Amino acid sequence: MIVVWVVALFALALWLSGTRLPRVTVAGGPAGSETLILTQAIADAVNEAGIGVRMLVFETGGSGENLRLMDSGRIDMGTIQADTPATDGVQGVTTLYSDAYHLIVRDDLGIESFSDLPGHRVAIPPRTSGQFNSFWFLADHYGIDRDVLNALPMSEEAANFAMERGQVDVVFRVRAPGNPAIRELIGDKNLVLVPIGQSEALALKQPAIDSGVIPLGSYRGSPALPADNLDTAVVERLLVARSDLDANLVYKVTRAIYESKPEILKSSKLAGFIGPLPDDSEGVVTTHPGARSYYDREKPGFMQQNARLVSALLYVIAILCSAALALRTHWVRSRRLRMHTFNKRLMEIAAAARTDTEVVQLHQRKHQLMDMLEEVVGDLERERVSQEEFEHFSFTWQAVDALVRDRLLMSGAVPEVGAGRAA
Repeated sequence: MIVVWVVALFALALWLSGTRLPRVTVAGGPAGSETLILTQAIADAVNEAGIGVRMLVFETGGSGENLRLMDSGRIDMGTIQADTPATDGVQGVTTLYSDAYHLIVRDDLGIESFSDLPGHRVAIPPRTSGQFNSFWFLADHYGIDRDVLNALPMSEEAANFAMERGQVDVVFRVRAPGNPAIRELIGDKNLVLVPIGQSEALALKQPAIDSGVIPLGSYRGSPALPADNLDTAVVERLLVARSDLDANLVYKVTRAIYESKPEILKSSKLAGFIGPLPDDSEGVVTTHPGARSYYDREKPGFMQQNARLVSALLYVIAILCSAALALRTHWVRSRRLRMHTFNKRLMEIAAAARTDTEVVQLHQRKHQLMDMLEEVVGDLERERVSQEEFEHFSFTWQAVDALVRDRLLMSGAVPEVGAGRAA
């Protein structure tokens, strides 16, 4: 009985292990962030799609931590700001949405640009976030020494609280326009948004950055905040994967994301901005082969892209083949005509030999035969006649030669030395 139970438990374990779906782990982002919410919505949609994998999303500190987790092999996929330095071990899957650089300040401080920050307390995102690097990138661009900036890394909740209590003067974030946490921070307080200028110059140093705006009224309708479309720098938020992750698996996940966008939109409006990655020549990260296979699935092949060229080449080849066939036909026909001429001459010699009565005439026929044989052998060497045609000619030539020799014997003449038979 014990043996039966052991066998049954072993069989159950094997069955359970066989039915377990492969897992894809995803580093989503900080708790409560729109990135984490969107990533979880994507995972739910992929899991519902039944593609044979299960996505699990984990809360993390942000882009920097996500990259470290992927580089160490502990996580399969993750979300990052496109301007976060990534290694070759990470490749892109899809763009999620565009983040905008936000500089939120108290309106009584007279801060009108990033250059005015020295001397003020600035709440910046944690070190594990890609936003942390973005802030110091801006500081370096504007030539502000890090020692003169009172930058305080903290979470979004802590930054909001510190601003309400007057413990900080400025909050810096890289978030999608209309971000709920920023809207909560601003509320009806006397806060304003300061433009981030020189985005084109920033792009020269960091290609992931582009020019953009925070639309009029993104955070308050009346009075509108911002009061006009506010110039700023924008950067894509990406879903990336380890480069060694199975390409077929990444293809399935990518396909499920795009086929499930309506379901993802129900949980996050940012899903409306999900889009394909650009070609590798234009992107800041290399596209994962699995994702690229999905994006290129309907891309015309070489034959379709070069249909006119291929048609022209086929037309030229057809003409050349027709010309070659015509030349070969002409060559075969001319060769047959030549052999027909030789055979006709043989018949003429045979007919003349039967009526010749003079020995001189018969010897003349013998010389004609030898000259003809020499001519045909020369054509054989020059491949103007084939071996098969020569054999047919040889058979006829020997018959005519025998006729001439018989006629010479009957006339009592001895055949001349040198007369012989065709080989």
